[in-house]
Amino acid sequence: MFLKLLKAEDFRLFESVELDFDRNHNLIFGDNASGKTTILEAISYLGRGRSFRNPKIADIVRWGSDDLLVYGKVENNAQYTSIGVMNGKGGLQSSINGDHSLGIAGLAKALPLQVIDPNSHNLISGSPEERRRYIDWILFHVEPKYIEIWRKYKRALKQRNAALKNISDKNEIEYWNKGLSEYGEQINKLREDVFIIIEPVIIENAYDLIGSSISMIFEKGWSKEKSLLDSLNLNLKRDIQYKNTTCGPHRADIRVVLEAGTAKDFVSRGQQKLLACALITASVEIVQMYNDKPLLLLVDDPKAELDRHSTSKLMKKIAKLDSQVIATSIDPEEYLFEGKLKLFHVEHKKIKSI
Repeated sequence: MFLKLLKAEDFRLFESVELDFDRNHNLIFGDNASGKTTILEAISYLGRGRSFRNPKIADIVRWGSDDLLVYGKVENNAQYTSIGVMNGKGGLQSSINGDHSLGIAGLAKALPLQVIDPNSHNLISGSPEERRRYIDWILFHVEPKYIEIWRKYKRALKQRNAALKNISDKNEIEYWNKGLSEYGEQINKLREDVFIIIEPVIIENAYDLIGSSISMIFEKGWSKEKSLLDSLNLNLKRDIQYKNTTCGPHRADIRVVLEAGTAKDFVSRGQQKLLACALITASVEIVQMYNDKPLLLLVDDPKAELDRHSTSKLMKKIAKLDSQVIATSIDPEEYLFEGKLKLFHVEHKKIKSI
């Protein structure tokens, strides 16, 4: 699977763009603020229905226009899937082979992608939500039933939190505890299963990138010794006090630990980025293995926070993934990729293949 064609209209500074990508490695280069990252943002819209950089649609639609439009053609074993996304004053609208009902989940299935960018270190240094989102992305692509279980859990969580805010009958909370614990235990089992699979891949990737051994700790979001139902009942007084459910898979986390301590607290920004890249590349490997087809990896400014040696190690790791890669850089430097490379140059609000 790879993105063959991209068309975008009224996306940031570009009035119109049309690009034909290579199956393997692509590099977009140009001066700072020339629009390199904008191309990756447009691709992100096709696979996620949003920009990985800025969620505010008013900042993305080109000045003077009402809507942006992105169209892509994805090739998979000589079969083509057409993806279209429009966003603006009328809200987000999507189409996959003419079907307008599949929504963002449909986009994610049609064009699975991951992103490495200057903010990737947030996967290590940011909130637990970043790391929950990471493991949930993997499960979305390898476990078909996961998204429905997660939606049921979120509905039960919303109802329980509403009951905690306006408590009149504890029986209502007990009712929601049953559903919450049932779906929460299922989510945790799936997360633990995929964590067992991905943990050794992350550890190997991290050693390749930073030259140090790490360990991983999965925290499920409640006491190891208790069931979720028991934890919900035990924490009820605290939950009523805070008017919020304080245990469950929505409180889970993954900790990355080095000899000196937790990576979140004891390593530099550059090392945090490399560790995040270890997680991201591992997720790509696992999803590709399960689905037996390549994914798309967007790499924005790989040199950010890294020296030349670290950047070279990262790009060699990426090159081994057998993914389609679309990267950006100021210059088309040789050490970014080895082997065949398709180049695009951005200048004066125009982009062309070299």
